[in-house]
Amino acid sequence: MKFNSRKIYIALFIFSIFVMAFFLRSQETLSGNFLFLLDSGRDMMDVKGIVFDHKLTLIGPYTSLGGVFQGPLYYYLLAIPTFIFQGNPWGNILLMLIISLVTIFIAFYFTNKYFGLTAAVVTFTLFAFSPEAVAAATYFWNPHPMWLILTFYVFALFGALKKNSLMQILLWPLIALSFHFEMAFGFFLFAATFIYVICFQRKIFFNKKIILSLFLSFLLFMPQILFDLRHDFLMSGSVVEILKGNNQGLITSGEAEGFVSVKINNLNTLKHNFISSFIYDQQFSAFPVLIFIATIVAVVYSLKKKIFTVDEKLFLKSLSIIIVIILALGILYPFPLRYWFLTGFQSFYLIIIGLILSKIFKFRIGKIILVLIMIVMSIYFINRINTLYINPPNEGGAAKIKGKIEAIDFIYNDSKDREFGIIIFTPPVITDAYDYLIWWHGSKKYGYIPHSKKSGTVYLLIEPDTNQPWSYKGWLETIIKTGDVVYTKTLSSGIIIQKRNFSN
Repeated sequence: MKFNSRKIYIALFIFSIFVMAFFLRSQETLSGNFLFLLDSGRDMMDVKGIVFDHKLTLIGPYTSLGGVFQGPLYYYLLAIPTFIFQGNPWGNILLMLIISLVTIFIAFYFTNKYFGLTAAVVTFTLFAFSPEAVAAATYFWNPHPMWLILTFYVFALFGALKKNSLMQILLWPLIALSFHFEMAFGFFLFAATFIYVICFQRKIFFNKKIILSLFLSFLLFMPQILFDLRHDFLMSGSVVEILKGNNQGLITSGEAEGFVSVKINNLNTLKHNFISSFIYDQQFSAFPVLIFIATIVAVVYSLKKKIFTVDEKLFLKSLSIIIVIILALGILYPFPLRYWFLTGFQSFYLIIIGLILSKIFKFRIGKIILVLIMIVMSIYFINRINTLYINPPNEGGAAKIKGKIEAIDFIYNDSKDREFGIIIFTPPVITDAYDYLIWWHGSKKYGYIPHSKKSGTVYLLIEPDTNQPWSYKGWLETIIKTGDVVYTKTLSSGIIIQKRNFSN
């Protein structure tokens, strides 16, 4: 049997890129030390309610618009590894890693199916090294699965244009699904797709399959609809207010700013979203500009040589129109765009640029450009591996889970019996991250959960604010006030433990 050497080289190259992608994404998973912040604690407390307290929910995480919530499917997604690993939040990091790697292969599979192996390999490589795609695997957060949803959406849109029955059915449910993970972008995506279809592709919208597609979309919206009906249209009322440009219900500081500053902010956010698609930190800050220039050169060269196929032109045109509409909506958004609203939108750029760059690979100029890109990516990979695995700067302090567990273990080990309490100070005030870890780690390892009253022996667990490291002193003087200080100790994570005795 004869072996095709070209296929072997391509397979080895793809495998090498996958290995790089895996190690760029897996340090937190392999070490078990990952970010466990306010949002993580909030999510785990809500998932605990589903898995262990058997309380189902119709809503997911809150948004920056008061009274508006993401859909609940993010929580039910987290419930799977939470159940399998019996509450260990590490399972959710593993889930994010799997989703990130699956996203890369989804991009490869459909690009290969529609546009050939060269385009698939280039796109696969861009996804593998994209810093934001990498970041989506390093901590669990509701916007991160948007990478998978939006990558699938890009090809579902093209499949629908090609009159693929399955893709015509899946297109609108994919948009509805995004409302369970990042509602702001879900709205942008719905509006952009609707405008595009009405203006350019009405035949896709008005066909028999739309009935099933809309029915599936309606089912995905059912939890939020039921919640709204049970709570006097709380969410729909808040959405109406924001569409009217009012700031009622906004819960994120700095939302209500001047018109000009809002537009400048939104433009900067959109610009950063594009830049963050590619390597851009430290000595690689010029790389996105080089990618942009290379793409322009590739477009001009490909048009001159007339090497874009009919399908490629259709794909590039349709996706470009969707991008332009989303960018316009982002600029028109009446309040500052938050960077997480656009999580996964980078996949649009990666797929388009991957296809364009692949078209000139057969020419000398294309080979030179792609070789230069690979050299830069290889240098970046070596630097990142050195930072992540060989010479990591630190354990992440109080921001990561090991720092928090270290503080909890210190308190349990210092206490000589079960009659003690823990009172927690954190900069955001909400203590869900520590509450969950005390419930999961404390009860599992030590068999009990301490009280939180100012009675008897009490440990004050203080996470200083990095921006205002003195702020906890006000908490001590106003909230705590009483009790005799036994000792104060600062752990390696920066967390302060203060032991006090309170008279009963």
